[in-house]
Amino acid sequence: MNPTRPRLYRATVSSALLLALSLGCARATQPPPFVNCTAAQVEQEPTDLRIAAVGDMVFTENSQINRRAFNDFAPQLSSADLVLGNLEGAITTHDKPRKAYVPGRSYAFRFPVDTAEVLKRANFHVLSIANNHANDYGPIGFADTLQHLKAAGLEATGLKGSYVIRSVKGLKVGVIALAHYPVYNNVLEIEATARLVAQVRSQSDVVVLFYQLGGEGDAHAMLSDDDVVFLGEQRGNARKSAAAMVKAGAGALIGHGPHLVRAAECMQGVPVLHSIGNFVSSGGLSVRSLANVTVLAELLVDAQGRVKGVRATPATFDKDRLPMIDASGRALHLINWFNRQASRTLPGFEALDFPAQAEQQEGFRKWLRATPFGAQLPAQD
Repeated sequence: MNPTRPRLYRATVSSALLLALSLGCARATQPPPFVNCTAAQVEQEPTDLRIAAVGDMVFTENSQINRRAFNDFAPQLSSADLVLGNLEGAITTHDKPRKAYVPGRSYAFRFPVDTAEVLKRANFHVLSIANNHANDYGPIGFADTLQHLKAAGLEATGLKGSYVIRSVKGLKVGVIALAHYPVYNNVLEIEATARLVAQVRSQSDVVVLFYQLGGEGDAHAMLSDDDVVFLGEQRGNARKSAAAMVKAGAGALIGHGPHLVRAAECMQGVPVLHSIGNFVSSGGLSVRSLANVTVLAELLVDAQGRVKGVRATPATFDKDRLPMIDASGRALHLINWFNRQASRTLPGFEALDFPAQAEQQEGFRKWLRATPFGAQLPAQD
């Protein structure tokens, strides 16, 4: 994880808000259009299925703050047919963490019991617990989390061999959650995971992979073809794994875990979002540097189970580190910027670019240059 102290968070968020005001950005009222792998805009038909997904959610222990977590995105979430999210912590009253607190390396995240109801009211359906914080409060906290989610009518998935198949608008949607630990469906076990994808595909019309993979923070923002080691852990090979899952029958892949957005590509016509960033950061995630922007990702699936379009709605964070719509569009510009870098260096990379307003480009460049990541870039970038 990449947390900082609350005082720093507030200063960073205030700076972000001032930046948006200086760019003359009004609050966006309409989400961007869906696009396909050729960057052509795609219209939503009445028979289409819309799947929404958000990245890491770390709530605070203050229920009043948590209840406002999805206010800005309520229209999109409430109207989606299926909503996925990564629950990065335990819903429990158990107060004994499994691990010691080590600043910069080890954090324990715990959320109030009513967090499950907050998620239910926001229209979430499937929560991934395949991550490095679901077990922060040990077996008791983990069991409590599963119990509270089930009581709220939510499905939790990610343990090895598990998956969810939901019937939505006449389609069977398979969801497989993965992470880089043996107890979960494992992104490191590519052959075994590919077999699981093929199995779920045989039972469903479309399979969506939702997974934690890769190193964390600015140092791991750029996509590569390499195996990644972070904090002494093997964290997977993003493109090698994605290619195998596409071959096995995955219809879309949505990554999270690096705590920032990364490049997006199409592999054989299948959208691969290598990371969609954090979404709720109030309980201990950084909103500094590149982590100051994120997206709500959405898939448009036609009546035959084909993912025909993808949409990313750009967001940033308010003073409580809750997501709010970012009319400056920085997250979209950042994904497209990462795509340009990947296109130069990675064989076979086919960028999945998102519509971003040209008049925002200069403001984006100024913001990027002002981040610790951007300050290290060569002048021509």
